[in-house]
Amino acid sequence: MLKRNIRRQVLVPLSLTFIILTISFIYTSYRIRMDDYERGIAHRYKRVQHILKSLIGDRTRFMTSSIAFIAEQQQFQDAMRSKDRQALLQLGHPILKRLFSQQQITHFYFYDPNGAIILRVYDPQDTSASPMRHTRQQAMVRGETVSGLELGRNGTFTLRVVYPWKVHGKLIGYIELGQEYDHILQELRAVTLIDFTVALDKKQLDRESWEHGMKLLGRPADWNLLQDRVLSDQTVTLPPTAIAALLETGKGEEKQTQQIKIKNRTYGARSFPLQDIVQKEVGRFILITDLTDSIASFRLFITQILAFSLLVCAGLFTYSYRLLGQVDQHLRENREQLNRELEQRAETNRQLEAEVDERQRAEANLVTLNEQLEQRVLDRTTQLNQLNRHLETSRSELEEACRNLQSQQATILQQDRMACIGQLAASVAHDINNPIGFVYGNLEVLKNYWGKLATFLAEQDTLLASLLSPEQLRHTAERRQALKVDYVLNEFNAVLDESLEGAERVNRIVLNLKGFSRLDEKEARLADIHDCLESTLNIVRNELRYKADIKREYGDIPRLVCYPQQLNQVFMNLLINASQAIENWGEITIRTWTDRKNVFVAIGDTGCGIPAQNLQRLFEPFFTTKGSGVGTGLGLSIAYEIIKKHHGEITVTSRPGSGTVFTLRLPLEQAAQGEESHV
Repeated sequence: MLKRNIRRQVLVPLSLTFIILTISFIYTSYRIRMDDYERGIAHRYKRVQHILKSLIGDRTRFMTSSIAFIAEQQQFQDAMRSKDRQALLQLGHPILKRLFSQQQITHFYFYDPNGAIILRVYDPQDTSASPMRHTRQQAMVRGETVSGLELGRNGTFTLRVVYPWKVHGKLIGYIELGQEYDHILQELRAVTLIDFTVALDKKQLDRESWEHGMKLLGRPADWNLLQDRVLSDQTVTLPPTAIAALLETGKGEEKQTQQIKIKNRTYGARSFPLQDIVQKEVGRFILITDLTDSIASFRLFITQILAFSLLVCAGLFTYSYRLLGQVDQHLRENREQLNRELEQRAETNRQLEAEVDERQRAEANLVTLNEQLEQRVLDRTTQLNQLNRHLETSRSELEEACRNLQSQQATILQQDRMACIGQLAASVAHDINNPIGFVYGNLEVLKNYWGKLATFLAEQDTLLASLLSPEQLRHTAERRQALKVDYVLNEFNAVLDESLEGAERVNRIVLNLKGFSRLDEKEARLADIHDCLESTLNIVRNELRYKADIKREYGDIPRLVCYPQQLNQVFMNLLINASQAIENWGEITIRTWTDRKNVFVAIGDTGCGIPAQNLQRLFEPFFTTKGSGVGTGLGLSIAYEIIKKHHGEITVTSRPGSGTVFTLRLPLEQAAQGEESHV
């Protein structure tokens, strides 16, 4: 019964703790991955907006240049003054054909000075009045070129450029070019590899015109597919239910990213407002990203972690089961021995009672017998006290053995984890070092080539200036300005320098990773503590950069005989603990000094602090004040053992709400010996 109860009381809570920790880890990993998806979608949307804005700007500049070219042609000017539709059609149709084949320009209009339609070059048979759009109205009011996205009457979203046509300062009419929004989206998809869906508000459309427009564009037109919106364009087909859920976002809020399965692929979709030139929302823009490979990678990671955790748990469970069996056996033997002693005492008491009954008649003998009885009882009591002290000593030894076992287990687990991290860091550093070497070398060669090419271009410009006519020089200068050749020439060196600087930074990170990965050092060596601190700061930079400012107060300290990579491990644990103690934003201070016998390193933070009742237990294995799933309680115990191995000590001072300071003391006695041996 005792054996079964002790094992149950220890192993059942241990198993439940493991299950709770595993579930917490999986849930936390899932939430982190979902947050990464959300941030990734938002970042991609911003990047898509930037690229889309650039594409629209390029299209606008191209169409403006095309219109300016048309406006300068004398034939167009004569036809426009006489309002000769046939002449304008004959001149404009070949140009529209070339613009469509090269840049997918679909709309071409001529208007009189009052803004009335003269000719639709893309559809000359249509002589109906053209609605007064915002771009044309602003061009007439402001007297300058106006461009922007507008929703057409047939449900097409079009980029339009309206150009006031002036000859010798006199307005003779307006020229308008336009490009369908879906052509821009197709190019955007080719650049970003992200799918899109455009849903327009039915209130902004006429059903008959929209269906006719979709038929002309060769797209399916289902007016009743959605309740309030219609699908104008989409690069991947989404289920109607999924689109309806994405479009349920209310005014002023954005939905979370939704996962959609299409043909055994998982996509992340999120909708954003679609606005025209006057910032009026005319529909929704749905951004679609393929998450299949990312989800598969996350599931494989969780499977590997679970398999490893189950293996470790099985080994720990088996070891604990055997150890508790030995403890149960020892306790059972002690209990049996105690029972035998109690039986012997009971038997002795019965014998004494019999002797008292036999000698009650003699008063002298009774007194003697009582004295002997008291002495024997005293002796038995002394023996029982000795036995109790022996049991208490055995229990203390058992508790000490358990504590040593916990410390050894914590050390083994941390060493295995750091060995894995070191192997991973060495592998990543090796894999990155070769390609970054190629990149750095190619950038230097490219910089050399660019200097030669820039010299050649300068000589070529000088030669062209002496050979070309003034008209040709003017045209060449305009093309040079339109293509921003001078800007490219000036910026190319800066781009190369920034790329070289980035390659240098990657190279420094690789060197830090290589140094951090050497965790199997067998002997102590001379090392600079400041170098160790800077190497560790480089490794955990991404962990600290979003939580705190790093304040360095380095003193003049000598080199120290130590195990540098083990000290890196101590610094890393203290820095990560400091960052986790800071909730929003704070400051981490690293201070070093010496008193000629010792080197001191203090790492302080402005975090939440540690309650006084927990300060005495900080260095116990598996003790942690962090939330479930945040820490294992091994970091400070391992740090304590490493500092103890260096014959030093680690102390902590903390005030709840004000922060915590960990101070390391490392003796310099071995430093002098190390320097002599090196000499």
